[in-house]
Amino acid sequence: MSNSRADVLRAARDILTDHSLADLSMRRLATDLGVRPNALYWHFPNKQTLLAALSDDILGEVAAPPPTLSWDERLAFLATGMRAALLGVPDSAEVVSSSWASGLSPKSIAIELADTARDGGLSVRDAQAVATAVCQLVIGLTIEEQTRAQMERLQVIGPSGRDFTTEFTDGLSVILDGARMRSIGKQPVPEIAESKEK
Repeated sequence: MSNSRADVLRAARDILTDHSLADLSMRRLATDLGVRPNALYWHFPNKQTLLAALSDDILGEVAAPPPTLSWDERLAFLATGMRAALLGVPDSAEVVSSSWASGLSPKSIAIELADTARDGGLSVRDAQAVATAVCQLVIGLTIEEQTRAQMERLQVIGPSGRDFTTEFTDGLSVILDGARMRSIGKQPVPEIAESKEK
């Protein structure tokens, strides 16, 4: 029975979960699926496009924020959801980072973050800067957390004692504070009503 694109991506996730990114090769993937390696090229012409699709698949699990939230609350919701999606699959932050660097992934979550910041009145440039800051905080910190977890699992090093959740929350808070300040600076200054006193 032939495997679908979804089957291939699911098997790739399983390799990341049970082993590591270093073990994710087209040959290993084909073996786990019980097919020849060239069968995978029907869906993905090379490993880079596979990783890009896997990146999109993982980040596709980030839920849309409720429309009732304010623009800055929606930014926090997206950032938290992005982190949760990455933490759910070992080494996924590194997969996303390499896929974005290659330009093979559309970076949909970054676009959504920028659009949300624009809702707060930020300029296009400032909104894109906020999206970049959020994405780099989430991806960079998650790479550290996942790498550290793997090294501890292999008993290469002992526990670090770091609280990655607090580091993320604090970093996000600073980014959002800056975004709010830029938003306030873009708001029109209300006209001062003329005194009726003569």
